[in-house]
Amino acid sequence: MTDTIAAISTPRGVGGVALIRISGADAVNVASRVFFPVSGRSLTDVAHSTAVYGKITESDVNIDDGIATVFYAPRSFTGENTVEITCHGGVYVTGRVLSAVLAAGARPALPGEFTRRAFISGKLSLSEAEAVGDLLYAKTEGQMLLSGSASSSILSGKVEQISSALTSLIARVAVTIDYPEEDLSDIADDELRDRISDIAREVSSLVSSYKTGRAVSEGINAVITGRPNAGKSTLYNLLLGEDAAIVTDIAGTTRDTLTAEVAAGKVLLRLSDTAGIRRTDDVIESIGVDRAREKAASAELLIALFDATAAPTEEDREIASAGGKVKIAVINKTDAAVGGYVEQYEAIAREADADVIYASLKNGDGRSELIAMIESAFTDPSFELGRDAVIANARQAAEARSASESLMSALDALDAGMPVDIVSGELEDALSALMRLDGRDVTDAVIGEIFAKFCVGK
Repeated sequence: MTDTIAAISTPRGVGGVALIRISGADAVNVASRVFFPVSGRSLTDVAHSTAVYGKITESDVNIDDGIATVFYAPRSFTGENTVEITCHGGVYVTGRVLSAVLAAGARPALPGEFTRRAFISGKLSLSEAEAVGDLLYAKTEGQMLLSGSASSSILSGKVEQISSALTSLIARVAVTIDYPEEDLSDIADDELRDRISDIAREVSSLVSSYKTGRAVSEGINAVITGRPNAGKSTLYNLLLGEDAAIVTDIAGTTRDTLTAEVAAGKVLLRLSDTAGIRRTDDVIESIGVDRAREKAASAELLIALFDATAAPTEEDREIASAGGKVKIAVINKTDAAVGGYVEQYEAIAREADADVIYASLKNGDGRSELIAMIESAFTDPSFELGRDAVIANARQAAEARSASESLMSALDALDAGMPVDIVSGELEDALSALMRLDGRDVTDAVIGEIFAKFCVGK
């Protein structure tokens, strides 16, 4: 971690500009060996946060011209001396500039190494660093809001606030334990219980936020199922925003499972369009039907499609009860419905404990209602992305749950009349979990796993 590192920090390809980032104690000296300001001054004489125009060379051969910006420690992203060289964005020329920088004394950066150095130097908490990685791979507006700098700082600040309150409480209890005769900080059981309860509620709120954070950042396994020609592929295309699935009037057109990541409002769906459920002698289609049943059985969200122009069958009852922790019945083609079929499908949905939406998917009707129902099922409206502290991943959630369990154990110990040092031990366990959540007490193995997911250059 004491080496000077360098990497291309913009995507590979042809573009207007590309950026090579250099970070480490010797970053300015390294950059000064390849970048020469047109003013004739050395890059080592350039003031902090100043951009200068100049020539980029390697072994006295001019490679390109560009701009270098110098940042001195600790006022940089990594907390180290940093130089960012902006050159023209061709694949070859960008590679040549990086090669020149490496030849001048830097080594190639590892994936996520710049952000890891920012974490180690105290520029970012671990939750903020994780948010940077999530932002790089954000596919939806919800993910962008959840991993944005404001949201990550709110979570880090909330954890710091809770940790500070818990630290103060532990200190008061410790004085009572260590100096019982001195009456330095005697805390009554009722006050101690109230303080622990207040902190426990704050931590419980963090735990609850993971419902929303998981739906936005990790996504929900969702399956569209139904009989042939119910409108499954139409709905799949409607949610995806493109014609990914073939739609025809011929029953059995979809024979295999199609899967894509789709934004349903703030929620990310790992959405599968499956073969129509029916009895068939077609060997290939029957394989698709079996796969559709398997997918439906393991779904977190089951979207059951029903054709309001056709009478219900036993397959429709099977479809409604196929699986899914959350079930939504979409009664399609209601604009052309005949007889009492809609009411019959409503009864099937009630038996399966499924919410109902009425739609005419061919006309695009029902999409907004479905998205609103999905958001309501998988997010908590009391948490607003970008405003409230929201836990975004399973690691953070596990530490928050651990802290919550320790706090509840402390309350149980207090209510059972156990010695105050037992209560203090539970409080210390809760504090350790919160510190691990935000990276102040976390193993190198965990840190390595987190930053290995980053791209090179970040």
